[in-house]
Order: sequence, then structure tokens, then C-alpha cells
Amino acid sequence: MAFFGLFGKKKEPLVPLRELGLKCDMHSHLIPGVDDGSPSAKDSLNLIAGLGRMGYKKLIITPHFMTGFYNNTADGVTRSLEILNEGIARQEPEISLEVAAEYYIDYDFMHDLGSKPMLTFGNKMLLFECSFTNQHRNFDETVFEMQINGYKPVLAHPERYTYWHGATRLMQEFHDRGILFQLNILSVIGAYSPSVNKAAMALIDNGLVDFIGTDLHNPNQLAVIENAMIPVSLFEKLKSLNLLNNSLL
Repeated sequence: MAFFGLFGKKKEPLVPLRELGLKCDMHSHLIPGVDDGSPSAKDSLNLIAGLGRMGYKKLIITPHFMTGFYNNTADGVTRSLEILNEGIARQEPEISLEVAAEYYIDYDFMHDLGSKPMLTFGNKMLLFECSFTNQHRNFDETVFEMQINGYKPVLAHPERYTYWHGATRLMQEFHDRGILFQLNILSVIGAYSPSVNKAAMALIDNGLVDFIGTDLHNPNQLAVIENAMIPVSLFEKLKSLNLLNNSLL
């Protein structure tokens, strides 16, 4: 009688995700009432407090800029941040807030790129996203325009673009051309689809991750992130990445 496999494989030890030691988050939607993220200042304060419990000391909040959906302006979101900062100074004084943006690449984005200052973080790092269903036909030209205008392009959640799933060589080419990659925590812990999780693992395995962001929108996501446990092997891979989060402090 064969006994191998009778008891199954030994489970791998788990590690709390918070032990990664990330102190700065550079992708979230915590400015109240400006996009599909936090609807109120009260909700924002609760979400920020939750990130504080995880050890974050600085949050760079990145509201959507998407023509026809989220018609935000730099002045508008900056004023909203000032109001939010008043509450943070009272309730979470150890956490500092900044505002940047998550730009959707469309006509208005291309027009503004060369004509007005963009909301960036760090050393002129510019967070941008694409369509989830179709690759932008002028993607290469758009990235080039960012670079010649002095910006460092940071692609938000590259693992979520299904048309690039399995395209490891292309992703390496993008990275070699100076596009920084920001991975979503929720992708790492399998909160999206299995295919997104698989794409995230491929980026990690190939060392193509520069930032890990929460992309936090709501309390349900916060609860998942706060309580996340990951296999020790994955934890070690993440620790071995040259993540830039804490360089933004």
C-alpha cells in the first residue's frame, strides 16, 4: 500500500504581509468625494488610521484623473488634501500626506503633458494607468512624451492588464526603457482573479517590481490588506526586490 501523499503536502509557514516593512504608500484613493475611492472625510480618516496600524508613515494619495469620469484638477485635489490634512494633524499626527495623481492616458492627458505641470511624487515620478481591455495604440509614444518632458513614468498595476499576461519579454523591454512598475498588494494576495495573481507572480519572479501600492479605495480592501498572510517563500521574494517605497519618505 502506498502511503506517499496520504497526508498531503506540508503547509508552508505564513508571514503577515505587514512585516514587509513598507513605510510609504504611493497609490491610493483617499481624497474624499473625488473619484471611486473614499466618499467622505470620516471614511478617509478611518482608512488612513488603518494604514497607520500597518506601519505606514507617509501616504501619497493618487486620485483618478480621467476625462469624462473623474474630471479632477490639480488645484481641486490639492485643496481637498489641505482639508484632510487638518483632520490628520489631530487624529494621526505621525502620518504625513501628499497628493499626486493616477492619470489615465487619453487625449487630455497627452495635451496637458507638455502644457502644464503634472501631479507627481518623488523625483518627478508620474503614475499612469491604461485601459484594462485594450492596449493603447500610442502607448510607446505616450511613454516617450512623458520622458522627454522630464517625467519618470510609473505604470500602475501592470499585472491587471490582461493583454500583457504572459508577455514577460515585453514587460522586460518596457522596464528596460525606464518604465517603473507598481504592483498592487491586492494582486499579490489573490484578491483579484487567478490570472492577475499569476501575472503578479511573474513580475515578482523576474524582478520587475519597483513599488508596491495599496490602491486602497474602501474598508473592505483595508480589512483584506491588514489581515493578509503570505507564504514565507513569497515573503522572501518580496523582501529581495529593490522596492523604492521607503525612498519616498
